This record gives sequence, structure tokens and C-alpha cells, in this order.
Amino acid sequence: MNKLAKYDPCGAVTPSTAKLLLFLLRDITDDHDSVIISQRRIAESLGVTRQTVSINLRRLEQAGEITIEPLYSEYGGRFPNKYRLRRNHR
Repeated sequence: MNKLAKYDPCGAVTPSTAKLLLFLLRDITDDHDSVIISQRRIAESLGVTRQTVSINLRRLEQAGEITIEPLYSEYGGRFPNKYRLRRNHR
């Protein structure tokens, strides 16, 4: 992959916080283009609020860049979401 390819414009993704979040997700995903991480940990990494992360994750999902999969324990407790990059956007 061209080293600059990951910085290609992200289509209709705005504002720049959403783009920064997408770049972060691209950097930390596994070989299956997915990652399980809490919104709080993302917020701490980017220096923004958890609410800002939540809003921008939804923007990325609406733009078709990611899918968000909620995860639950066998007892109904919540785990951090799984975020999966859409392969055609990788």
C-alpha cells in the first residue's frame, strides 16, 4: 500500500475530528479490519470528550466507513463495541 493511501480523503466524512478518529481506527485494527475498544479510551487518546467520540463514530457509520457492533456478556452486561472498517474504504 502506498504510504500516503491512508491519508486519502475520507469521502463525505466531516468534521476533521471524524477523520482523525477514522485514522486512529485504521492504525489500531487487526488483520480482520476490526478492533474492540471503549469510547473512553479513544477519547483519552485523541484528547476529546467521550460524547465527541460517540457523535463522530455515528458519523463514520452513516458515511459507510465503519460498522459498529455492540457486544454483550452472557449475563447481559455491556462490553466495549467492536468497530469494523469497511474493506472498500481501507
